[in-house]
Amino acid sequence: MYRLGWPLATFVAELGLSLLIKVEIIHDNEANVYVATSPDLKGLVVEAETLDELEKEVWSLVPELLMLDKPTLRTKAVTHLAFFQPPVSV
Repeated sequence: MYRLGWPLATFVAELGLSLLIKVEIIHDNEANVYVATSPDLKGLVVEAETLDELEKEVWSLVPELLMLDKPTLRTKAVTHLAFFQPPVSV
């Protein structure tokens, strides 16, 4: 698997390899919601009350954002999302 944010990702996808999209999740304590963003996919900003809702929203937006951000990329090449919660500093 090759990460979408890495160089030559579109070329690698054309070779038939799967791409991975890194999705970072934080919990906003003040608003009591989870927020997802991605360094690999421009425009991905989602918030939801639960992690399950957040994951569903991300999966529903990814194909549309890929068409806007990477129009030459075949969306079926991107088959994996990696959800990541950075450590919270105290």
